[in-house]
Amino acid sequence: MDILIEVVWIEELQTIAVLASNRIFAHLIAMVEFREREKEDCMLSRWTPRIIFLFAAMQLCVAGAQNPPAVGFSQATADRLKEPGWWPTKGDSPRSQYSGSAGCAGCHKKIALLQQSTPMYAASVPAAQSDLLANRLPLQFHEGAFSTSVTAGPQAVDFSTTDGVNTTLLPAVWAFGSKNGQTYILEKNGVYFESRLSFFAKTEALDITPGQSPEAPNDLETALGRKMDIERARSCFGCHTTAAVTSKVFEPEKASAGVTCEVCHGPGAAHVASMTSNDPEQATAILNPAHLSPIDSVDFCGACHSTWADAMEARGAPGPGMIRFQPYRLEQSRCWGSKGDARITCIACHDPHQPLVQEPAAYDSKCLACHAVRSGSRKPTAAKTACKVAVSNCVSCHMPKYELPQTHTVFTDHAIGVVRGNALRSGNLTR
Repeated sequence: MDILIEVVWIEELQTIAVLASNRIFAHLIAMVEFREREKEDCMLSRWTPRIIFLFAAMQLCVAGAQNPPAVGFSQATADRLKEPGWWPTKGDSPRSQYSGSAGCAGCHKKIALLQQSTPMYAASVPAAQSDLLANRLPLQFHEGAFSTSVTAGPQAVDFSTTDGVNTTLLPAVWAFGSKNGQTYILEKNGVYFESRLSFFAKTEALDITPGQSPEAPNDLETALGRKMDIERARSCFGCHTTAAVTSKVFEPEKASAGVTCEVCHGPGAAHVASMTSNDPEQATAILNPAHLSPIDSVDFCGACHSTWADAMEARGAPGPGMIRFQPYRLEQSRCWGSKGDARITCIACHDPHQPLVQEPAAYDSKCLACHAVRSGSRKPTAAKTACKVAVSNCVSCHMPKYELPQTHTVFTDHAIGVVRGNALRSGNLTR
């Protein structure tokens, strides 16, 4: 089994990440920090004996590469999708197995109604129905030699770009995002493009879509957007719409807008049929993510919000942009432990059926359930430390918010811990 060695330099400390080439174990990382003695010729001397990965784990990585992943490790979403059972974005079930949200609402009327007020439900909308664009069109954006206009067409929102001589126009068929901003999916002869420009609510204007190059485009097509290959298109639609992929066939024209019941619970037609016929043998023919283990639960949300393993494979090195990946950051927390903790999974604090709670004090009870207990307590839920500063608004200090460059959006850092100064601004975001 081949081993890939990556060396990441962080000022005077170096981090060696040993990644197994097998995807399942690519997230098993050996972290060793050491000091540099002679900077001129990069000769390395003493190894700092702070090994964060036991030799036994390395043995497991090499010897067990062909076996299922061990309990307690985050997995890449691509590997989760190969396993039996439902997982978000999987897309192998036939369309006939979907009941639609109306079918779920027959029994779960209150929950279904509440879910319609969540950001997930608003994760996508046909571009012509975008509330963010309503009453704001036309919009203009100038970049280098190109000028882009967003206008209301007869049946769609049109993106057109000109260099003063030639003009290219593509319709926007979908708007992905919610109240903070939207990115648009353009279409040309069955091929999809991620719009180069997104609309941001904070600035009430167009700007370059996060993740796209800040360099000025070289041609009209690039000025309009980035062509999406089939895998990227399936992934984007899988996290922003419902049932865009069924029977492993990508059919975005048949997708339902937003993340609705069956994205998380799986196709529900069989469950609805069993419950309406009072058939006890089929009463469990639906997935309840609340029953997952802590690691599986966070990876479940990470199918769209990026698991720890996904983040490590995609980025490789820590940095400010990693704050966007909440499951990854959560598992960087000391209180997460080695095998996860059900008390701090995503759904322990966030009910996916209800609007996101914005008030910091609302989360105090979760923190104080452990950290309000006096040091030395024998209570099994007691944390080793209690906050010496305050017993309210815990997340305002221990989960600070940052506005990341190019996003015009504030993100909460889910790596729970003691933050010293502005870690983002100082470049000290290394966890």
